[in-house]
Amino acid sequence: MDLRSLSTEQLEQNLRELQLPGETPAQTMDRLQEAVHELQVHRIELETQNRALRETQAELELSTRRYADLYDHLPVGYVTVTTDGQILHANLAAGECLQRERMKLLGMFLRTFLDPYDAGRCAAHLESCAQTGRQSTIDLTLRLRNGATAVVQFSSRLAPLASPDDRRQIHIAITDISKLKQTQRMLEEINREQEAFNYSISHDLRAPLVTITNYAGIVLSDFSGVMSEDAKGMIERIRCAATRMEDTLKNLLQYSTLAREEIVLGSVDTDELVKELLIEYRGIIQEKAAEILVARPLIAVHGCRPMLNQVLANLLTNALKYTKPDEPPRIRIFTEKVDTHVLLKVSDQGIGIEPRYHERIFRIFERLHGYSRYPGSGVGLAIARRAVERMNGKIWVESNVEGGSTFCIEMPAD
Repeated sequence: MDLRSLSTEQLEQNLRELQLPGETPAQTMDRLQEAVHELQVHRIELETQNRALRETQAELELSTRRYADLYDHLPVGYVTVTTDGQILHANLAAGECLQRERMKLLGMFLRTFLDPYDAGRCAAHLESCAQTGRQSTIDLTLRLRNGATAVVQFSSRLAPLASPDDRRQIHIAITDISKLKQTQRMLEEINREQEAFNYSISHDLRAPLVTITNYAGIVLSDFSGVMSEDAKGMIERIRCAATRMEDTLKNLLQYSTLAREEIVLGSVDTDELVKELLIEYRGIIQEKAAEILVARPLIAVHGCRPMLNQVLANLLTNALKYTKPDEPPRIRIFTEKVDTHVLLKVSDQGIGIEPRYHERIFRIFERLHGYSRYPGSGVGLAIARRAVERMNGKIWVESNVEGGSTFCIEMPAD
């Protein structure tokens, strides 16, 4: 029997075996064709699923490489440790921070890099993190090779468990804060010097001026009858100069302490504040025959009432001072709402300020006019700017030499 007849017989035998009782060969063939069609459909579906799995696997591998690259090149050290501080994983920055090759870090304990005191603190920190599950931080001093040290901050959190049988692990971000600590020490030293400077202003420098002022007054009072007019004039100039210097020192002390003064921000009723301010300065307002218009109701702001009172007092007295000859001051106080902020404006019809001086006038001891014409220390607007900035606001001037000035204070709305 040749191969062809053998194959045909085998096919016929298989066909008879597949044929169901009462089923004709044609029906069997149709049923088989349907089965083959279904198999082909399943094959296509499997190929589509395999292709999708391959694409997903490629995306997963790409994401893994990206994660690994990000993990290795984070700007801070990152380690995963057991609850007793044994390092399980570390990135490149951790190796640089601890001055070890990354692979050699694995299996080491964090206490290796700490003195006994900090090692105990670190152990307590890890135990607390593991028990509470909350993120916490601690500052430690690393003991590195060749006697080098580095102040770092550990920011630790409990790692999520992949399964209930997993050991608890802790992720730690290690940030080198040595430069921050150095800057902090410098700031503390500056603050100490500032306090000494303030003490010197309030005591050592002002005491002689008070003495000069008092003795000049005594001389003018007790010996004016035996003194020439020139002598009395010189004594009076000495007294006035000492008084002026004392006022300057007071303003300088106020400006110096303003940056460090603790403030409480809250709602400020500007309408009530301006009303009280006008009562306080009623004397000079009447003396100057000033016309003051307040566009009520003024919008409330979020700030510090004493500081804002000081700022408005400086702006009001300046508006009363810097006036044109033989013209009474005309001042307008009003507010405008701009988005989430309030513009509080003090406008006058005074001598005005050239645009090139708009920023300069807010610097300390900056004066645009002689003392004899417009007395003052040159500190008032510097104090105003520092106070407004402490309240998270801004201050500037809009002015020209013909049309007076408008000082604008931008403050958060209440």
